[in-house]
Parts: sequence; structure tokens; C-alpha cells
Amino acid sequence: MMKRLLLMLAFVPFISHGQFLQNFDGGTTIPAGWTVVNGGDTGTWVIVNFTGATGISAHSGTNAAAIGYGSTAHDDYLVTPAVTVTAGVSDFLTFWARSRDPLYPETISVKVSTTGTAAANFTATLDANVAPASGANFFKYQYDLTAYVGQTIYIGFHSTTTDMFYFDLDDVEVTALPSCLAPTNPIVGAVTEATAAISWTPGAGTSNFEVQYGAPGFTAGSGTAAPPVTGATATTLSGLTPNTAYEYYVRANCGSGNFSAWVGPRAFTTSCASVTAFPFTESFDAATIPSCWSNQTVSGTANWAYVTANGNSSITPRTGARMAEFRTTTTGNKTKLVSPPLDLTAVSSPQVSFYYANVNWFGDIDELRVYYKTSSNGAWTQIGADYTTEHTTWTQVTLSLPNPSATYYIAFEGTSNWARGLNLDDVTVSSALSAATFDKGNFRAYPNPVKNMLNLAYDQTISAVEIYNLLGQKVLSQNINLSEAQVDMSNLSAGNYLVKVFTGDVVKTIKIIKE
Repeated sequence: MMKRLLLMLAFVPFISHGQFLQNFDGGTTIPAGWTVVNGGDTGTWVIVNFTGATGISAHSGTNAAAIGYGSTAHDDYLVTPAVTVTAGVSDFLTFWARSRDPLYPETISVKVSTTGTAAANFTATLDANVAPASGANFFKYQYDLTAYVGQTIYIGFHSTTTDMFYFDLDDVEVTALPSCLAPTNPIVGAVTEATAAISWTPGAGTSNFEVQYGAPGFTAGSGTAAPPVTGATATTLSGLTPNTAYEYYVRANCGSGNFSAWVGPRAFTTSCASVTAFPFTESFDAATIPSCWSNQTVSGTANWAYVTANGNSSITPRTGARMAEFRTTTTGNKTKLVSPPLDLTAVSSPQVSFYYANVNWFGDIDELRVYYKTSSNGAWTQIGADYTTEHTTWTQVTLSLPNPSATYYIAFEGTSNWARGLNLDDVTVSSALSAATFDKGNFRAYPNPVKNMLNLAYDQTISAVEIYNLLGQKVLSQNINLSEAQVDMSNLSAGNYLVKVFTGDVVKTIKIIKE
């Protein structure tokens, strides 16, 4: 008899003590002990396996519980097994929830029954409006169950929406109530080159918080401490480095040395600092996108590339080793190549100059349009024409830049029509008041190839020289402010280099071979 009793005790489920964790990964049917009450349309709670899905996954593992849209109203409960609420053991509920589509936001309520699993039994409400921000991310929710200590309860996740989309539920857990509740759902708001606005959802009864931030992968507790946050659930991190990736954690400070667990990490990247030195030039000579430039997809998934020849090798870089190109093997892809932020407030009559080519293929021609905006969140405005006719050689375009600001962006929008490629090279932003051009006849750079000293001579003052390798990395920079000068290249490895010569508002790029 004793042996039989011990065997029976060995198979008593953990939930009999109240605690449990359900991640729905045991299969694609409703887990044992759980109940679905379908009181509305034919659709109801099911288990979804996200294996192989694109851009979306379960919060953990492969599966989550979900309820999908219906043209008539839901009235459906997903009900936990019975939970015996015990102080310090099973008096705390957490789960992760997601509403997939921002245009059709799904919400649920969380209810409690002390009598059974029928819909009419759920007479108490823990939360009338669980409404996670829509998208691919899950958000954490947590609830104090101490009001039910000593009772056996059922928890019901109740959906009543009509014609929305999908609501997902994962990692439902009942455990001990922490002595200091952790915040949930850390988010990142506006980010600049030196600041990041962050916020979070507080746990019940918590109002003081600590924040740490640092490089991606840092251990919580070892990062840079932000000023303590008292009586608020948001702060702004400052003194950050432009164009740098960070992560942050947050925890509650409940006093007397009692802290919650750290919550995070939440990642963000600061924006690039505005360019202030003009003329600003970009020749796209590296194999990857230049620093602080970005792709903004309008339709399709294609990005700009950096190539040595177009689709039929009829166009090669105007200067340097590479040029920017937008080309796909389908039609309709459209992506903006966006400049770094430009501070044009001190530039008189700013303008952008660039060269482009777009060779046809059986009559199909890739297209170019140019846009600007005056802030990172501003709207794009087109300038110039629609460049939709064929140009089989490099063609220069110069456009005035209206409404200059301290955070000004220029975008080159390529539209692919499955032609030989839209090619772009030698972008320059400068003052229109300088009509100067580079006089090739009065400029000398010798010897080429060079072993040690590169000699430069021009009939105007050369202000500076920059030398880049073919990866686009600056390997040497020298201020000159003379019409004749020598540049010491003896410490550079043998190979090809791009030398940018600055004079007035003009930049000349030449290729030099180092022996």
C-alpha cells in the first residue's frame, strides 16, 4: 500500500502546488488541463507553430496560443488549469502577449473564476484591456494574485474582438510574488546623435528605478549608470557617441537595498552627427554602403549596391574604384539611398551635384528621383525632375537645396525596371556661390606609381589631402594650405589608393598606385 501511495504522489502534477509555466511547446493542441470556451464565432483559441515563419516567432520555443480574426464577434476564453494560490508560492501571474497588426489591433481581458471554467464563472477582472503595441514583439504583463490566497482559481484569457487580426499568448507562468516587482516592456523612443529617450512599464507599487547602458552584450550591473529615476517611468540617456550601438537595462529600487531583477537588454543605435564641413563629397568607392548613409525601402526588398560595372559593363565608375547602383532582376523595386544628416545652416545657397547613368535593356530603363527632408522624422519632398530617359554616359545634375536646416537629408531614389542598372557617382554638396571647377590642366600629381613621396602642384591653394584604400578606409590625412606640397606615402602598403585633393569648394579624386 505504501509503495502504491508513493507512486501516486510521484505523478501529482506540479500545478497542484499552484506554480506552473506553460509555453505551449508540447504540441499543436490545447495542453492538458487547459480549457477553451468558444462562445462567439467559429474561430477560437488554437496553438500555432511558428517554425519557418518569416519575421515572426513565438516568444520562446516554437509555439504560442493564438486567436485569429473573425467577421463576427469573439466571446472566447482560454482557461488555465486550477491554480491553488499560496502566499509566497503561487501568488503572481505573468505572461507575454502580442497583437500582430497595428492596423487591426487585437486586445483581450484577463478574468478570474473561483467556481469553474464556464464563461459565467468568470466574474472578477484582473485587467480589462490587455492591449500590446502591435507588431512582431511580445510584451510582458504581470499581476498580483494575493487577493486569492487560500483559494483555488481559474484564470481566463477572454477575447471579444470583431474583424481584427491575431492575438498571441505565450509563457504563462504562476509563481511567487517578488518582494520588489520588476518593470516590464522597456522601449526606446526618439534617438539623436547623443541622446536616447527610454521608458518602461512599472510594476505595481514601484516608482523608483535604476538604468544602466553600454555596448551590446554587456552584463547587467556592469554598465554605465544613468542618474536614478525617481517618481517617473522614463528618462533620457545623454552624452552618447554618434553612430554607435548600445543596450540598456532597467530595474526597480524598492528601498532598503531591495531591488528587482534587471530587465532588458533593449538595443538602440544613435544617429550620425550632422556633417558640418563643406563641400561634402561621396564617391562610393568601397564595397559596402558608406558610413552614415542608409537604405530606405519604398517597395520590394532590394538595397543599393557598390559595383565596378553596370549590368552590361557599359558604365564603369566615373572616378575611383566603385559606384553606387540600384538594379534588380524584377520590376517595381524602389529604394532611397539616404545621405548622412547635413548641417546646412552656414552654407550659402546650398546645392547638390551628382552624376548618373541608366542604360536600357530591351527598352526597359531604371529610374532616378531626388528628394530632401529637413529632419529625421520629416516628410520627403522631391526636387528636380523624374530622370526616366536613358543616359548611356555619365550625366551631371546640379540641384538647389531648399529650406536648409541643421539636420538635412538628401535621398536618391532608384526604381528598378529590370534594366542595366541606375548608376550614381561623385555626389557633392556645396555652396552655389562657388562656381569654381577643378582645372585639370594646371594640376600635377607625380610620380605615379609612387614609392615614397607624392608631389602635388596646382595653380590654387591645396587646403588638404585625404588618402583612402579601396575598402573606403581613410589611411592618411594631411592639411597643406600651399599650392605645392609633398605627401609621404612611404608607410602605406603597396596597392591602389584614392587621393582626394581639396581646394576651395572643389574636391578632385585621383587614383595613385603605391609600389
